[in-house]
Amino acid sequence: MKNSMKKNTNMIIMLFILISPMIDLLTGVCLHYFHIQFTIGTIIRTSFLIWICFVSLFIYKRKTLLIPYFIGAIYCIFYIIGTILYKKSGLYIEMQNLIKVVYFPILLISFYSIKEEIKLSKLLLFTVLFLYLIFIFVPTIFNIGYKTYEVTKVGTLGFFNSANEIGGIISVLTPILFYISSTSKKYYLKGVILGIYLVVILMMGTKTPLLIFIMTLGLSIIYLFIDYIKQKNYKKIFILSLIMFAGITSLLGILPQTNFYKNIKTHLKFLKIKDVTEIIEKEEYVDHFIFSQRLTFLKKERKIYQKANSYQKLFGIGYLNNGKETKRIEMDYFDIYYSHGIVGFILISIIIIWILYQLTKVKIPLTYENYMMKTSLLYIFILSFFTGHIITTPSVSLIASIIIILLFPKEKKSVLIIGKNEPNIQKNYEIKYQTPIKKKKDLLIFKMMNYKNYDYSYSEDKKNKKLAAIASDYVLNKKEYNELIKESN
Repeated sequence: MKNSMKKNTNMIIMLFILISPMIDLLTGVCLHYFHIQFTIGTIIRTSFLIWICFVSLFIYKRKTLLIPYFIGAIYCIFYIIGTILYKKSGLYIEMQNLIKVVYFPILLISFYSIKEEIKLSKLLLFTVLFLYLIFIFVPTIFNIGYKTYEVTKVGTLGFFNSANEIGGIISVLTPILFYISSTSKKYYLKGVILGIYLVVILMMGTKTPLLIFIMTLGLSIIYLFIDYIKQKNYKKIFILSLIMFAGITSLLGILPQTNFYKNIKTHLKFLKIKDVTEIIEKEEYVDHFIFSQRLTFLKKERKIYQKANSYQKLFGIGYLNNGKETKRIEMDYFDIYYSHGIVGFILISIIIIWILYQLTKVKIPLTYENYMMKTSLLYIFILSFFTGHIITTPSVSLIASIIIILLFPKEKKSVLIIGKNEPNIQKNYEIKYQTPIKKKKDLLIFKMMNYKNYDYSYSEDKKNKKLAAIASDYVLNKKEYNELIKESN
């Protein structure tokens, strides 16, 4: 069982990530049609968290996890005791929100403990993003999806439930879209995907995905300009300038027809603002327009926290006040601090800061791939502050955890060998042996797990050279392969 579990860990993680959009789709249907708060998504995601803890602790023998798991369990017990002592009802709601918040730190530290065993590619994350886009795009085209906003503003969200969560997922995966698009030579395919992406973020009606797209585009242009200047490739600089001009012109032409633009106009009209520059003149305008009243909710939550007793200040005031669920601030750091107290905030912060510190200790070459991955990491923590629903919701925190783990380079150089004869390589390299692939479904799985995931690859026959090229940018020839074998034995 142990060997079987080790062999299939990667596949199970990959499948769970792939079904995440379907889980969110089912959650949306359950909430809208059946008004069921305890959805199948809650069961599946909680089961996965328990499974990854079990695998890390007992299959891979990461005994050091016992300490954070034990401390986390003790905190959860104190949190539940506080709910029982100081609140007459609502234990289920408090438990549900507790799981949502501890999901990210537990998942992150568990993934980190077995990071050398996790071999997933950026193409997997791109596929997940594409699934979310399609599940919004198709209902939008046929006008059958749910509305992003209940009143006043317009927008469509497909069959999903939370605009903040889905917008967060699309936002943190946008740099991955840019990277994968840069590796593809199929321009028509890139055009179609980019078109679907733009339709979705413009018709959702929310500000964040569009602003993230503009930021990512700007950061990419800066990177490419610097790279082309270093290469003295003035032709590419000229072409990039033309593309940038054409893109900005097209976007400005399309923008007035979108739900995003309509919502901006509605918001300005509601605030009685005639000139956009007036927004920064009053705190009320900044709160309404930029923070969507999050500063108001922050003040209300602070007052509730100040009135709480010492126990609640230490272990959290929770999510209920006088028997009613309070409106979340939707700024993750503050939501964690007030709802889970000083102790909860410190414990969660220690795990996140420690893993980010470990990330600073490794050297990551500034390739475009890593540049975009670091951009995704930056978005995770910026959006956690400004829009929330990033590290406090399982659907987004799963994606965030994988992005962070994929940023850690492997300890050994990795080689994928495709062929019928498995070589005897003992050291220096991390080797994966792969038999030739013939079925299309197996090829799809291969791409998602191995796309540009290896330093080198080698194929015994010419037919599988294309397969080897999928896995790495550098395909070894026969002479280089023999030298590698010699070096490793």
